[in-house]
Amino acid sequence: MFAFFRAIVGIAVLVFVIATMLNVGLTQAPAEILRYLRNWRFVLRMLIANFVLVPLTMILILRVTSFEPAMRAGLLVFSLGAGAPFLIKLTQVAEHHLALGAAVMMLLMVATIIYVPLVLPHVVSGSTMSAATLTRTLLRQMLAPTAAGMITAQLLPTLARIVQPWVARLANLALYVVLAATFIGYYPNLADVVRSGALLAAVVFVLIAFGLGYLAGGGADHLEDVGALGTAQRNTAAGLIVATQTFSDPNVLVLLSLANTVGLVLLIALARFVRRDNPVHAAA
Repeated sequence: MFAFFRAIVGIAVLVFVIATMLNVGLTQAPAEILRYLRNWRFVLRMLIANFVLVPLTMILILRVTSFEPAMRAGLLVFSLGAGAPFLIKLTQVAEHHLALGAAVMMLLMVATIIYVPLVLPHVVSGSTMSAATLTRTLLRQMLAPTAAGMITAQLLPTLARIVQPWVARLANLALYVVLAATFIGYYPNLADVVRSGALLAAVVFVLIAFGLGYLAGGGADHLEDVGALGTAQRNTAAGLIVATQTFSDPNVLVLLSLANTVGLVLLIALARFVRRDNPVHAAA
């Protein structure tokens, strides 16, 4: 039975990644995204926070803790990827402009595709995929569906409007299948991951990353809130691709799935908290 659900994980991850990125392309207008990306100071601060300070934070956490290699690898993979599609939902919960969330997500996602293949072999032991192969995989499964969705939305808007809700439902369903199949298929590994304390380290990391992203906002409320959420919400899609295709130890995938799930619940609560100082709520 465990083998059956483990086989489902690989298929469900592929469906989740492609459907999620296609949905992003179908729903986000390039012009709106570019408008926010013209703020080069914010862009630079977000890149430094996500690809310098956040990974360094995880390295420091691992310096003062003692985990077995699979747990260390899982935590490092968790820290490297940024630009999670769920940021758009978190932006909505925080009651900020969705295009801002999409702009931050696209910036970090594209940077992740370049950054992770270059850095992963140098900081994580046990990876079996070359940088070039990983780059091609990320481009094919993340950037290509996003571009296809944007092209469809521009050239065939009626078709895009019809297809998009179904693509979004498929992405959500696939994510639930990934989580359920991972927990069932790798049930014997769950106790090891929880007992190791690595999940607690991931929660601490998410909170620190939230603070770093908030500082990257530079004093502007909307940039602080979305910057914080975008930095703390690591890239589930990229992490799952790396975990399923470059590591043989299943504990890497199990830890990554648990960390993403717990982190997401925490960030939904934080998104509701930061919206309280939005003008509409402050005036109430």
